[in-house]
Amino acid sequence: MRNDNDRSLVSRTIEGVETLVSTESGEIFVDVPAANARYVRVEEGDTIQEGDIRSRSADELASESLRKWRVESIGPETIIGTDRETDERREWDREELEQKLAIGSLSTSLSGFERATVSGTADASNGEPVTVTVYGNDSRKFTQTYRPVDDTDRDERRLELATADERVEAFDDDLRERFDSTVALALRNEGYAV
Repeated sequence: MRNDNDRSLVSRTIEGVETLVSTESGEIFVDVPAANARYVRVEEGDTIQEGDIRSRSADELASESLRKWRVESIGPETIIGTDRETDERREWDREELEQKLAIGSLSTSLSGFERATVSGTADASNGEPVTVTVYGNDSRKFTQTYRPVDDTDRDERRLELATADERVEAFDDDLRERFDSTVALALRNEGYAV
């Protein structure tokens, strides 16, 4: 996970919403809106495609009619990509591409998780749950709910998964490991063990 403090971010208004964007070469980072945990991160070698991952299913986005590009280089002003089907080179103005990613006319592939929030207070006496929301680099949110484990033999506050986000079950092993690590770290930071 990369810390936002390591990025050079500037404020930009996209469709009337204050947004933070990275100005560094080699990476597009769009924090939409700046006050929310939703973000988009694209690195060289990643794929961007037409369509909004937040409102379309993976099957819909796999359509042959939607173009997909491999990001070759990310500069301070220009992004260069190669069409996955035709190998045709495409060049974007960086600000224009950031805006398209922010509003959802373009999406990126899910490859990592940098942020997670924990809400609720696990209480074994009444079964009150803890909810973990994990934010993917493609601007989607994934939510898991945990219940307290009544284990009086231990001093730590233990949780077990109560409700899983179905989309997480479909992750490949590597992506699932990154997701689980992000969840475990977020819970550990709040004093819980899984």
